[in-house]
Order: sequence, then structure tokens, then C-alpha cells
Amino acid sequence: MRPGGCPSSHVGSGERSGGCERGARSSLLRRAFRHASSVVAALPALAPRLVRLARHDYSASLLGCIVLVALAALPACRREATVETAGAAEGRLSPAQLSFLKFSPVAEVDATSLADLNGTIEFDEERTARLAAPVPGRVVQLLVQVGDRVEADQPLVALESPEVKAAQADYVRADADSRLARKAAERATRLRAAQAIAEKDYFQAEEDAQKAGAEFERARAQLERLRIAPGEPTSRYLLRAPLAGTVVERKALVGMEASAESAEPLVVVSDLSRVRVVLRVPERQLPLLQPGQAVAVRVDAYPQEFPGTVAAVGDVIEDATRTVPVRCGVPNPDRLLKPAMFARVTLKAPPGLRLTVVPSHALLSDGQHFRVLVRGADGRLESRPVEVGAQVDGLVQVLSGLRLGEEVVSEGALFAAQQLASS
Repeated sequence: MRPGGCPSSHVGSGERSGGCERGARSSLLRRAFRHASSVVAALPALAPRLVRLARHDYSASLLGCIVLVALAALPACRREATVETAGAAEGRLSPAQLSFLKFSPVAEVDATSLADLNGTIEFDEERTARLAAPVPGRVVQLLVQVGDRVEADQPLVALESPEVKAAQADYVRADADSRLARKAAERATRLRAAQAIAEKDYFQAEEDAQKAGAEFERARAQLERLRIAPGEPTSRYLLRAPLAGTVVERKALVGMEASAESAEPLVVVSDLSRVRVVLRVPERQLPLLQPGQAVAVRVDAYPQEFPGTVAAVGDVIEDATRTVPVRCGVPNPDRLLKPAMFARVTLKAPPGLRLTVVPSHALLSDGQHFRVLVRGADGRLESRPVEVGAQVDGLVQVLSGLRLGEEVVSEGALFAAQQLASS
């Protein structure tokens, strides 16, 4: 068989040869017009046949027809390529790529809480006393142990101090000087009445009496500060608790030297019936906070929540973490909460507050701004900047940039963004 479908036995006959050639030409033309949209891609495959046909007289007209068909098909091919390129540029992903994504609608929910934050339980410094020795001395007796409950004014540590003896001596001397000066002033007053003393001597006696009285008051105040009774023959100083609470730390040891300049306190007493929880709140969540706001504190040790309130919001943002310190007060009547415990704190929302939210996995961030991928009605994905607020239970509040009911990529957002950027 020759190309075109003619038997080789008929090659010698002019009439039959002409018929076979016309049949081959008609068949090739029908195929070319039937597949006009793919002629350009098929040209390499048709090249050998075109070369063979070029040996005949009619090859010029045949090739002209094919070229015209190819030129007519080129605009359609270009339009198809343009549509595909535009689809990729407009945010279209292939069905295989879309199968990796999950979408969630922008919803509005009742806000029972505004944020879940991590914090640390600490002593309430307003109910904590860090006690050092007000006078230099040597520790001679320890009267409490760590963990002991103590009452206000209870002795904690006994020190032997030479200043106690000095304060006693100052008091005795000041008392004697004050008595003598008062008597001299009284005598001067009587002599003045009898005009038997010069005025300057009278005024000098009065001034000496005032000075002696002031010195006596100073010596007495020193004994009161040391909690020593006047005239008590002792050289010991008792370090006492200024408030009722628990001994949470004791650095004092028998025989150690102590003074007011010591780097560490001898004893720390704290009232643990109320503690603090210190948080670091991101700056974007500051509008959610205000003093007096209710909070719920949870710790790993217990299943229940501990209610509290926001006591103070810091005024300075830490540059490294972009957070603000927040202090919360939490009642602790059963002393279950221990200082240094890690806590999870939930900021409670005002009644009736509703929030527009999306899943937290839908957010994409460059470190400064947030954006989400939104699916349009035609299936395209649009990268849209948003402002976010509270984050609770896997949901993030959206302040602006989205409308209720719009669908965002909730899983696979990073993958989708990378595919769109590379398309």
C-alpha cells in the first residue's frame, strides 16, 4: 500500500493513479479542517506526508490550505493560553491543589471570653514583708521555720546587737539630762520672777531644757523602733512579723552577721490569702483590657477556676516582645494557688458582646500585618489584609477586612499562598 490508501498494483495506471491522489488529497483536507484547533500542534507529525505530497503538482494549493487553517487556529490557541494564564494570575488553583484546602465561613459568635493568656502566680507585694535586721548584729536564735503560719508582731529571729545596748544607754543618759534641764529651767523661772537672774541666763536655761527634751524623745523613739522596753537590761533584738501570714522564705542562719545593708532579707512573710497573676498581653489586645475586668484563672494542679479581676494595666510596651505587663488580683482563701505556678488566664467579656471571628489557622502574617485568603463567588482566591483582636479557643476576632458569610481558607492557607505566588 502507498501512503494515501492506493494498492501498489494500480500505480502504473494513470486514471487509477489520479483517483488515488485525489482521494488522498480530499482525506487529508477533511482531517485538517476537522482538527483545526490542534493543527499547530500536529504540524510536526504531518511534516513527512507533506514532504511526499510536495512531489505532486497540486501540493502548493494543498499546503496553502493547511497554512490558512493553521493561521486561523492560532488566535484561538492564543486566546486559550491567555485564559489559562489569567486564571492562574487571578487566584485559581487546580482541583488537585484545592483538595488540600478547607474553607470556613466568617461567623459571629457570643463572646463569653476575650482571650486566653499565660501568666505566673506571684506574691501580692502589698501583703508581703521582706524583713532585714534594722541594726547590725549576729543571729543567735531562729524562732520560725519555712511554712509556719505567724501572727502580726510574732518574733521570728533573735539577734545579739551592741546597738541595742547603745540605745539603752542613750535613753538613760537622755532621760537624766532632760530631768536636770527641766529642773534648771524651773529654777530660772522662779529667779526671773524675783528679778534675781539675768534675762540671758533665763533664756539659756529654757533653751537647754528644750534640747534635752528633744534628745530624750529621740532616744525613746529608738527604743520603740527596736521594740525594747525602757530600762530593760538586754542586748537582744527580736525581728518580728509586721503582718499575719506564712513564712515563705528564711535566709537567716545561727551565727551569721546581719545588718540593714544585707543583700537578702532574713525572712519573708506573705499573706497568701490573696495572690497576683502577672500576664504579658500583646499590644493588639490592649483595647480588650480595663482595670476591674473579670478574669478566670486555671492551673494544672486543680480542675476548678479561680475568679479574679484586672488590678492594673502597664503603661510601657516591652520592645523585644511587643507586650504589656498586666497584673491581676486573685483571692486565695484556701491557699491552693502557690507562687511561681504557671497559670492560664481567660479575660471575661461583658454580657451581650458578640464578635466576628475566623479560625486562627486562617491567618497569614509577615510579622507586622495579617491577611487571609478569601474564596470569591467564582472560586478565585483573594489575599485580603485584616485587623485582628481577641484570640480564644482557636478563633480570632476580625475587626475589619471581612464580611459575615465570606469563606476563608481555614486549613492549608500557607500552601495556597505559596501556590498562588508561584503561579
